[in-house]
Amino acid sequence: MALRGTNQEFGRPYNRRIVLESIRLNGPIARGDIARGVGLTVQTVSTIVRELEEQGYILSLREEPKGRGLPPATLRINPEGGFAVGIHLTPLGIDAALINLSGDVIESMHSEAPNVTPDHAFDQIGAMVRDLAGRRAGGRVLGVGMALPGPFGVESMSFIGPTT
Repeated sequence: MALRGTNQEFGRPYNRRIVLESIRLNGPIARGDIARGVGLTVQTVSTIVRELEEQGYILSLREEPKGRGLPPATLRINPEGGFAVGIHLTPLGIDAALINLSGDVIESMHSEAPNVTPDHAFDQIGAMVRDLAGRRAGGRVLGVGMALPGPFGVESMSFIGPTT
């Protein structure tokens, strides 16, 4: 599936996402290669890249010249540019992991919580998120995701039909 940019006015956030995703998937990559790959102008990509660099999401690297002229700067994700916290609830406990922008698990923790009530579970999850986020000085948590066992409240279940 190819990522394609848009020239529509409401497309600015979308273009930022596809440029960032292109760098994540293909980095290190040059601005011109991103532009060709997503169908945006080099100027548009350069403007987006400048914003992403200023915000710390990406890094620009330039190789040493091997001949005449400067080689193009290549872009890659800044692993320390932001973090996400993943939460996994099980019947016996809560697992949490701090993940960098490269998708690497940086820190993880487990809390025993057999048969925990929802209110108590959310209190524990909040404490775990704060603890993990506090382990990276200046680290910004961009999102929290949760996986739960399920389904819930289903009396009988069929494995036949369109909802399977």
